[in-house]
Amino acid sequence: MDTRTGIRREFARFVDVGRGLVNRRIFSDEEIYRLELERIFGRCWLYLAHESELPAPGDYVNVTMGVEPVLVCRDADGKINVLLNNCRHRGNSVCRADRGNANSFVCPYHGWTYDTKGRLIGGPAFNEVYVTGLDREKWGLIRVPHVDTYGGLIFGCLDPEAPPLAEFLGDMRWGLDLLLAQGDLVAVPGIARWTIDSNWKFTSDNAIGDMYHGIWSHRSAILAGHASGTGTLVNRAMRSPQGPGFTLVAEYGHGLTANFVNPKEVNWDSPMAAWRKDPRVQQRLGEFRGKVNRANMLVFPNLFVNSGSREIMLRNPLGPGRIEIWKTVLVDRNASPETQRKFIRASNRHFGPAGMFEQDDGENWAQSTLGTDSRLAEPYDLNYAMAVGGGEFVHDEKSPPRIDSLCNEHAQLWMYKSWADYMDAENWQELRANHSRPQGRL
Repeated sequence: MDTRTGIRREFARFVDVGRGLVNRRIFSDEEIYRLELERIFGRCWLYLAHESELPAPGDYVNVTMGVEPVLVCRDADGKINVLLNNCRHRGNSVCRADRGNANSFVCPYHGWTYDTKGRLIGGPAFNEVYVTGLDREKWGLIRVPHVDTYGGLIFGCLDPEAPPLAEFLGDMRWGLDLLLAQGDLVAVPGIARWTIDSNWKFTSDNAIGDMYHGIWSHRSAILAGHASGTGTLVNRAMRSPQGPGFTLVAEYGHGLTANFVNPKEVNWDSPMAAWRKDPRVQQRLGEFRGKVNRANMLVFPNLFVNSGSREIMLRNPLGPGRIEIWKTVLVDRNASPETQRKFIRASNRHFGPAGMFEQDDGENWAQSTLGTDSRLAEPYDLNYAMAVGGGEFVHDEKSPPRIDSLCNEHAQLWMYKSWADYMDAENWQELRANHSRPQGRL
C-alpha cells in the first residue's frame, strides 16, 4: 500500500525502476493477461483505422480492440461510428468481411439487421413473431463510447470514464507528426495480418526504440544489402547503436527513439527524399524535428509507428503468448504511382510477414516469451538496466521533455513503469491522479 495515495501497489513490485529489473512473470501469467485486457486494453485509447480507408458513406473496416471485434463505419451523415460486432439477439457476428461498403449489417443466424449507426432496423417477420412488441431503440449494436481522430488516425476507447484523446496522446502528438507531416498521407488498401508466438509487451518494448538489438539481430539483413526506407543511403544506427539522437517519453506509457539524418548520406535525388526538401513539411516540423532521420514510436499499449518506412502496426493480443499483427502502409496521396510503389516495397522489405527485420524480431520475441515461462528461471528478473539512473530530461523549446541519448533502456523501463500504473489503478480517476510523469531522470 502506498501511504501517500492509498493505492495498493501490487503490480509496481514487478518493475524495479531504480535497478532496471522487470519480473518474468508478467509475460506468461494467464491471470495477469486477463487483467491486462480489462485495465489496459479496456481502458486505453486504441488505434482502429485510417480515415482514408472510409472515404464514402457505408464504408467499413472490421477490426479488433484488444480482443473485442468492432466495426468502424461511416454512416450516411458522414460520421464515423465504432460498433461492437456482436448481435444483440444471440451474440453472433453481424459482419464477417474484412472491409467493404454496406447500408446495413445482417446477422446470419436470425437476420436481425442494423444500420451503420448501429440501430436495429428490422428482421424476418418482426411484427409476427414479437407479438408483444420489441423496443428496437433499446436493442441496437453496442457502441464504443469514445471515438476521435488525430492526423487521420482513428482511435476508440471502451472506457466511458477515459480522458479525451488529446490528453491521452499528450506530447506523443509531437512524435506522431514526424510521420504525419510528411505529406497528405493515405492508407494503402488492405491490411497485412500474421501471427507470432509472443507476448504483446515484448513487441511494444521493441517498438519504443530498442536500438541495442539492431547491430546484432539485423546484421545479416544489412550485410545482404537491406537499405533504409527513409530516403537515406545507409542506416547509420545499424553500424553503431549509440549515435546522434534522442529518447522521448510521454505520459500514459508512450515513447520513441529517433536518430538524426546525416546530409552526406541522403540521396537527395530520390523521390523518397522529396518531402525533406518541401518547405511546408519543414515549417511544420521545425528545425529540430526536421533533422530526424527515423523515429521508432510506441503509442501505448500496442501501436508501433515507424516514421521512416511510413507504416503503422498493431500488435493485438491473442493470449499471454500469442499476438496477431496488423500492418498498414501510408503513402502520399499526391506522389506519383511509381513513388508510392517504392514506399510500399521499401516498407514490405523492412517489416511485415516477409520483411527482413520482421523475421529477425519475430523469432527473438517468440524465444523471449518462451524463456519467461521457464520454471527454473522464474526467480530471476530480466535486465533493463542499461544507463539506468543516467537519463536526465532536457526541458527546452525544441521538443517535449527528452533524453539526449539514443541507445538506452529508458523508454522500455518507462513503458513497464506505466504498465504498472495502469494495472494498479482501479479506474481512470485514480490513474489520472497518480500516473508517472517525465521529470527528473530515468
